[in-house]
Amino acid sequence: MRSDRPDLRARLGLKYNTETYRRDVGGMDVIIHCHHYNSRVQRVVEGSAEIDGKAILVSTAEAVFSEYLGRNLRDADTSADMWAMAECLYAHLGYGRLDLSSVEGGEIEAQSSHFVEGWSASFGEERGPVCSFTEGYLQGVIHRITGELVQVREVECMVTGASRCRFQVEHGREEPVVTYSKASFELPTRADEGYVRSANVDEVAIVEAIVSMQIEGNDDGLIPAFSVYLANTPADFYNLLALRFIEAMAALGREKTARRLLVNAGEICAMNTFRGIMNSTEWEGLVQPMIGEQSDKLHGLMAVSNALGWGNWHIRRLVPGVEVEIESLNGYEALGLRELRGAANRPQCCMLTGVAAGLMELVYGEGTLDERFGTFAPVEDRCICCDDSVCHFHAERVTS
Repeated sequence: MRSDRPDLRARLGLKYNTETYRRDVGGMDVIIHCHHYNSRVQRVVEGSAEIDGKAILVSTAEAVFSEYLGRNLRDADTSADMWAMAECLYAHLGYGRLDLSSVEGGEIEAQSSHFVEGWSASFGEERGPVCSFTEGYLQGVIHRITGELVQVREVECMVTGASRCRFQVEHGREEPVVTYSKASFELPTRADEGYVRSANVDEVAIVEAIVSMQIEGNDDGLIPAFSVYLANTPADFYNLLALRFIEAMAALGREKTARRLLVNAGEICAMNTFRGIMNSTEWEGLVQPMIGEQSDKLHGLMAVSNALGWGNWHIRRLVPGVEVEIESLNGYEALGLRELRGAANRPQCCMLTGVAAGLMELVYGEGTLDERFGTFAPVEDRCICCDDSVCHFHAERVTS
């Protein structure tokens, strides 16, 4: 494959900021989520019958990855170099393997897919193709390399039993690429102090160990780790997708529904992702030796999430099994949404709100994940988007 070029991979080295807990890969701030979350967010956006959610997802991926690829091309690159970089970026981030050798003839194949893995694990076999993200990715990189506006359609998908995912390129499109801009925003200064810590859990050691791991695509362009499939996705993609989804739903008077669906996706993600993490060999070797009591699991999971680029957040108050208060100093949702839309009149961090509940349900809940879901009620009552100094989350056990 053309994506197996060390010189191109070298452009995508990780830069981890130990002060902000942020991951930069190839000049973009990336967030690590697993196949459970990515497929569930896709289902939320595309499953809302009142809007064209698939068009929102595809056009968002197109806009972000046209920009992303552009940041990793060089003036001296040949056409072959650029197509190879498009393959390399996709595989390196963990989305799977693309074969662009026949792209000029209008045919593209993928032999592996992060989204097929996620959809199969979360929802089972689907009657139709599910690689909307890849359609948008391909439209974006084709436009960046050739300047042409195209529409890419998946005509065969492995989720339906096909041997490979197959895409066709359609020419003659007139609809422009979605544009987005970000205004600079200086985060408020807040000391990382006064938080509840565990005497047993070495949070710094956990973060350092995970950052040192090579969380990048393997020979199949996938990242199997912590008993899940991970992917490095630009924060711009998540934030722009959430914004456009909420705004489309708000135009129909359904903003609360949109936010609740995104919060639920974060809650379910936390339980599935971190259950996988807690059952993984990585957890057994790194974190399990630090666990002396039940609450240590929560502290360990918080440290893991900080290493994944979600933002610098910590426990402010904990009543084990009953409630938790968590503060985020620079969550990617708050920062990104502030840059994209400016100040807001209500908290904006849907994913972290859901995760706050999901963590408590996983650590202190009983029964299956379905039985635990909804047993803690989460709320974000302060947000950097509203000119607060931190984003503050509270999750409390629901009593009957």
